[in-house]
Amino acid sequence: MRSKWERFSGRTRLSNRLNRAVRQFHDQGRTFLEHLKRDVAQSRETQVRGTRQNFLHNGTFHEAVAPVLAVAQFFCIMPVSGICAVTHRGLSFSRRSWRFWYSLLYLCSTSVDLMFSVRKVFHGVLDVRSVEPIVFHVGILIASWQFLNLASLWPGLMRHWAAVEDRLPGYRCCRDRDRPARRIQFVAFLLLALSLMEHLLSIISAVYYDFCPQRSDPVESYLDSTSLQLFSVFPYSNWLGWLGKLQNVLLTFGWSYMDIFLMVLGLGLSEMLARLNRSLEQQVRQPMPEAYWTWSRTLYRSIVELIREVDDAVSGIILISFGSNLYFVCLQLLKSINTMPSSAHAVYFYFSLLFLLGRSSAVILFVSRINDQARAPLRLLRMVPSEGYHPEVSRFAAELASDRVALTGLKFFSVTRQMYLVVAGTVATYELVLIQFHEDKKSWDCLLNDDD
Repeated sequence: MRSKWERFSGRTRLSNRLNRAVRQFHDQGRTFLEHLKRDVAQSRETQVRGTRQNFLHNGTFHEAVAPVLAVAQFFCIMPVSGICAVTHRGLSFSRRSWRFWYSLLYLCSTSVDLMFSVRKVFHGVLDVRSVEPIVFHVGILIASWQFLNLASLWPGLMRHWAAVEDRLPGYRCCRDRDRPARRIQFVAFLLLALSLMEHLLSIISAVYYDFCPQRSDPVESYLDSTSLQLFSVFPYSNWLGWLGKLQNVLLTFGWSYMDIFLMVLGLGLSEMLARLNRSLEQQVRQPMPEAYWTWSRTLYRSIVELIREVDDAVSGIILISFGSNLYFVCLQLLKSINTMPSSAHAVYFYFSLLFLLGRSSAVILFVSRINDQARAPLRLLRMVPSEGYHPEVSRFAAELASDRVALTGLKFFSVTRQMYLVVAGTVATYELVLIQFHEDKKSWDCLLNDDD
């Protein structure tokens, strides 16, 4: 049997082990709690920095328009490098970049396609409908060259834009700072989605009701009809048919993108004027020092100078956009008198007509907002109290009354809200003239087409 001393020594060693285990557990727990507190503190600190520095939108036009330009580059337009950079300082343009050569290849293919289209038209009957491919190709080709020139000016234009934005009054809250970018991207991608839907409906209608099939396979017959200008010269081949279809997709997107880009510019420039107007609305009813009115007038003048610089860069695109929209609206309204060969064609045609009318109207309304916002300060200045009416206010009012701030089509016309009625009247006039010479040609009657 064990002695009392051995039993006491055993209990002591067990007690010591338990005490060491408790102390070790206590030390480890305290260390764990310290690490946990430090991690929580670092997490909170990181969240605060993320909220202040890395918020979803910083309110700049460069950030808002970046996704729109990224989609454009996918379709060979606007070959600018650094569009997804954090600031405008990352923008650059180089003729050695793959983006430039990608766009140049697209321009060359469009020029070749135009020559084939011209050849096909001049070997047939010339009328207002047969020249539609030529108008379509020429408009997009000129606009693409304009976009290539704009790409070289874009980095400098965005530097000037950012310099003016830095002088504007700040946003009241984060939601106001998000709103311009969300509005620009919503408008752009909504129109892109509608354009894609229109193109899919055209494919469905052509495949669903092929009134003059050239081939037994419906896909090959569709490719043949899509690229008639090519297969009037070359024998049919699948690779050439798909190449012609790819060219057709790029041209269709370029046509829609002209209007989308102009709407985006209209939203961006009108937002700058709106920020100045919101500041004036808050201060105009109380006496303000003359320095405030000097600051407001010079800020307004800097925005006007930016608008004129933008107009010099995009006025050619505006002229092409408005001219092509006017032509195709008249042509589509003329075709609406015709009998539709099938319900699929009717759905596609009227959806396309409504989309064209809506898009053309939206371009005028969005771009004309620049003129509307530029004239708004003149109304606000009438509310300045007499005790706060300084000579600088009179000078500001005189500039507002004499300036005509708006984007133009190569200085031939200014895009204002009144232009909407002018365009509507022009469409009605030309439509009445075209209806007098219109004949309901049934394009699905193959015997009639062979006679022609």
